[in-house]
Amino acid sequence: MAEEEKEVLTSQIVKAHDDFSWLYLNQRYSDITIIVHGRKFYAHKAILAARCDFFKFVFYDHVQAIKESPEAIGTDISVWAFQELLRFIYTGAIITTPNVTLILELLEISVNCSFTDLENFLTNKLKSALNLENAYDILNVANSRDLDELRDACHTFMDENAPEIIASPLFNNLPQKSAIGVLQRDTFCAPEIAIFDCVAKWCKVNKDVDNLVIQCVRLSLLTVDEIVSTVRPSELVEDETLWAAIAEIIGIKPKTSFYRIKKSAVLLTSKRNLNTYAYHPIDKSSSITVRLGAPSQVNYIKMRLLDEDLRFYSYYIEVSLDQRNWKRIINYSYPCRSWQDLYFKEEMIQYIRIVGTYNSASQDFHLVSFEAYYKSDIPKLVGDIICPDKNFAILNKKALVIEGNNPNVLLKQHFEIPGFTYHTIDVDQIVVHFAQPYMISRIQLLLWEGGLFRYFIETSVDKTNWRIAVDRTKANCSSWQLLQFDERPVVFIKIVGTYSTVTNDKVKEFRCALLKCFGNNDDN
Repeated sequence: MAEEEKEVLTSQIVKAHDDFSWLYLNQRYSDITIIVHGRKFYAHKAILAARCDFFKFVFYDHVQAIKESPEAIGTDISVWAFQELLRFIYTGAIITTPNVTLILELLEISVNCSFTDLENFLTNKLKSALNLENAYDILNVANSRDLDELRDACHTFMDENAPEIIASPLFNNLPQKSAIGVLQRDTFCAPEIAIFDCVAKWCKVNKDVDNLVIQCVRLSLLTVDEIVSTVRPSELVEDETLWAAIAEIIGIKPKTSFYRIKKSAVLLTSKRNLNTYAYHPIDKSSSITVRLGAPSQVNYIKMRLLDEDLRFYSYYIEVSLDQRNWKRIINYSYPCRSWQDLYFKEEMIQYIRIVGTYNSASQDFHLVSFEAYYKSDIPKLVGDIICPDKNFAILNKKALVIEGNNPNVLLKQHFEIPGFTYHTIDVDQIVVHFAQPYMISRIQLLLWEGGLFRYFIETSVDKTNWRIAVDRTKANCSSWQLLQFDERPVVFIKIVGTYSTVTNDKVKEFRCALLKCFGNNDDN
């Protein structure tokens, strides 16, 4: 009987999908017309608002204007991109196109509209489409929009094709930030003289502000002959710097540049699931162990925990040079999820052991991806916890609003994106779950313009024990709130409104438009 009921439910879901798809570009029952470069698109406000936070805000905050004029005009988007945006809203799919430029346009629109489902869909599509011609354009968009997952995919692809990447004239199209991000990686492995030749060509057509791109060339990895015959005649590097590099090459001074190592690693222990993730049962003896391609200086690990749902994990990480003597570098008993950015004091290692100690959804620990690097600049650390100098309360850092209405809006990266996250006074609250613990002492909170509010903020590392951070329950507050409190590890932030002058259908709402969180970096 249960199977029959499940079959009926599935068929109804399919039918509902087909019914909504039938409404795509259908003038019948439409209640708004959107004009893009002269072409009319017929749509339905309820469907647009249900699928996309941007439209929800537009229809919620501008109801009277829309009633008076059921037509809206768009000029900053192409006809194709808007048509595919609507197609995804109504059908959950887009028309396949080999034109990466069009896909990138649609991706930028999805970011502007805080349309996370479409953003993730297009990100995966672009990752699978990476090649030697389009990787540069994709990387530029990933950097300009702070799309970490897409940027990492571009970097990995470029690592795997480093000689071809620097030999292509398309490299000159990279802006300074993108060029630095590629060249400074220890895993971008190509002959150093070839990297210098690439940089020299780039400098002829781009302005290298503060010589940051030329500094990515590891001069002490060149030969003396290469410095004298190629680098010095270019006049891109000062003689004093060249003499210092030569001193390192001939052994007068110790080397300050690490060798580039082609990324390779072997999974020694753990089970695998169709190459989608490695895993081990959570017990006292199992683990996932990775062997690096060669002994390496490492101070940064980036890994992704299985994040198909809201599950979270706890774990610790140990490193070794010989598999006999192990040193624990990370010990996270906190509820962690999705991407993990882990920094620690540099160690010469070849083996890394990841041990899961908890999974909120099952008895296995799942690891989707894993990378280890040496980074010349690392953030301030308190123990094994990052004290960030940049805002990490953003979707791209896998922060998640787990309680509250219009959840994605609070964690947007661009102030110009409209909307707000809210909760009903005396009924619920807003709770944010960060992907990993951070040491924080400062919060910037933008309250919804046009209202007066009172509120308090609490923090927690386990969502059970809460600690007060800010109490603004006795004074009316508005606009930006610049809040400071004693530094502490934080995984969860709870924002609770206690008073509001904003009413919706006779219900008092506490509204906030933007949340930013930082650590204390005054001594950096």
